[in-house]
Amino acid sequence: MDDDAKLATKAEALVAWASDLLVTVGRTIDTRQAIADAVRRLGTEVFLGDETALSSLHGAGAAAAVLARAIDGPVLMLARFPSDAPTPVHNHNSWGIVCVLRGRDRYLKWDRLDDGSDPDHARLALAQEVELGVGDVAFLEEPPGDIHSQQGIGGPVWELVFFGRDPDAAPRAYFEPDAGTVTYASSAR
Repeated sequence: MDDDAKLATKAEALVAWASDLLVTVGRTIDTRQAIADAVRRLGTEVFLGDETALSSLHGAGAAAAVLARAIDGPVLMLARFPSDAPTPVHNHNSWGIVCVLRGRDRYLKWDRLDDGSDPDHARLALAQEVELGVGDVAFLEEPPGDIHSQQGIGGPVWELVFFGRDPDAAPRAYFEPDAGTVTYASSAR
């Protein structure tokens, strides 16, 4: 079995295990931490070589590939974010767990200050800026607590990202914080 097939088998097993855990125990702090620990362990086995299997993400030089997807929603992705520009400020329509595999990530979390009643406008404030290194995790909260942007520091950053629901099931919101505007598109825009 080659490295890609081994990774696919392990990613599918992780997503199936996490999906079952979420159904039987629920999305508790302990459950999310257990999933984060499993993602971190899997991350030590990921070979980061060929980028041709990655698809464009967010129209900003970022790229990703789905490694595993459960029928009931959880998804595990491998993503790469460049250092030349941050991703647009965006959401994922899901809670999630980000684990850095290689490089450093400048992760910006944004708070939505309005009630979301106007789909074309949003008032955002930068809530947190952190630098994540290899093995570090960040937790995306339920929407609207999933609004963020990210950028590699000094080179690309590679991450495994676990989503509680399929982030591509609905168009993502892309925010222009200074203009207060929101547009919607697929992540591959």
